[in-house]
Amino acid sequence: MRNFLIGVFIFWLIIVGLIIDHEKKTTGPTLIKGKNNSNKTEIVFWHAMGGPLGIVMNRMIDRYNAGQENYHVKSVNMGGYDTLAKKVLASLVANEAPDISQNYETLTKKFIRHNKIVCLDDLIEADIAKGGEDIKKDIIPVLLENNTFGGKLYSFPFNKSVPVLYYNKDMFKEVGLDPNAPPKTLDELAEFSKTIRNYYVKLSEEAKTEADKLRFKEYYGYGCSKANVWGFLNRIMQFGGYIVKRNEEDILVSGFNEQPAIKALSHLQEMVKTGSAREGQAFDHQNDFIAGKVGIIESSIISKVFMEEDIIFNYGVASLPGVIINDKINNGVILSGSNINIFNNGDPKKIAGAWDFVKWFTSTENGAEWSIGTTYLPVRKSSVDSKTIKDARKADSNLNAGYEQLGHCNFEPRLTAWFEIRDMLADYIEESSLKMGNPKDYCDRMKYDVDSKLRYVTDKDE
Repeated sequence: MRNFLIGVFIFWLIIVGLIIDHEKKTTGPTLIKGKNNSNKTEIVFWHAMGGPLGIVMNRMIDRYNAGQENYHVKSVNMGGYDTLAKKVLASLVANEAPDISQNYETLTKKFIRHNKIVCLDDLIEADIAKGGEDIKKDIIPVLLENNTFGGKLYSFPFNKSVPVLYYNKDMFKEVGLDPNAPPKTLDELAEFSKTIRNYYVKLSEEAKTEADKLRFKEYYGYGCSKANVWGFLNRIMQFGGYIVKRNEEDILVSGFNEQPAIKALSHLQEMVKTGSAREGQAFDHQNDFIAGKVGIIESSIISKVFMEEDIIFNYGVASLPGVIINDKINNGVILSGSNINIFNNGDPKKIAGAWDFVKWFTSTENGAEWSIGTTYLPVRKSSVDSKTIKDARKADSNLNAGYEQLGHCNFEPRLTAWFEIRDMLADYIEESSLKMGNPKDYCDRMKYDVDSKLRYVTDKDE
């Protein structure tokens, strides 16, 4: 066992060394030649923005680099978020961190504890002392809260998204639903999905050919991804519940065995049982939507960017449905996406350059451009209110749902153990869909396992 552990440790050191060696070869010098032969301080930015999202981001970075003389941002795509997180952690061990990186809140908390990142409040206060802007006053409140730790801003919102419904307007019309009236409540979602499924089951039964029988049999009402933790947490909020809180004894506890969580799990189970809903692996539900096989899917606002070129029917995008509580629809939406950290690398010029780029990228007009081009939420209130976004929303009503949900957004717990807890939830959600057991039993087990984990969590700022 001892030899095995030594071997694992040596292997880990080799991997870290390879990562850092690669970065040294690709990062380049700190000072580069800008136009007019002036020296620019290079700002290395690690991220996970690929595809059409990366194209928009890199176009904006190129414009930033061309528009001023002091700094040059080097965009380095690390692939997926997991790879990015591992490389950031490895770089910190070797004191070779980038200047800026995308990160989730759980990592930000670790970086704060080990003094690896810059407190943005210090940079903002320095701006104010020079007559500059108090940028915090313009940040959308839920995004500001999401990035504030212990009363101080340590990360900056970057690519934040919310879930929405995509629905096939042509299919709605065909089955007798109003194409301009997407479901407003979870009850309507179940009802509409059943209507769609039943319509095509009947067509399948009445079809003259075997091919048509099989084709119509594949149509269904509602689709989402399997083991969908994001959807489950949204439902809990819609049913008026909570995810994690401190009890009267100041101990962290979850709400997974309470009625809102049980109802959240039961709602999807019942839809799957009737055949009106299906869960797919990865992007199966999106592919089925593009193919016209499903009437409604639940996905991120950014899915629009990836799907819209392939959709050949009329479609709409709507806010998530809610639950009627006390004669009022209760909407609950959980934010997703990462933030930006500026690393404390000991070079004031690089810190200043990193902050200059963050402010530029998230400024009113640039933030609006980023939001429209990617469908991510803008960081600033002034971006939401800008003419650019208002004009875009008038031209494309399918942009509206993301902005409309800002008023009732929440975010997941920022506990350092949260990713591990999320994996637990995914296992129980998947099991509940496969075995279709009593939802209360799954939620009771979920509560027990999660609270057993929370018992050892020392985080004070959830």
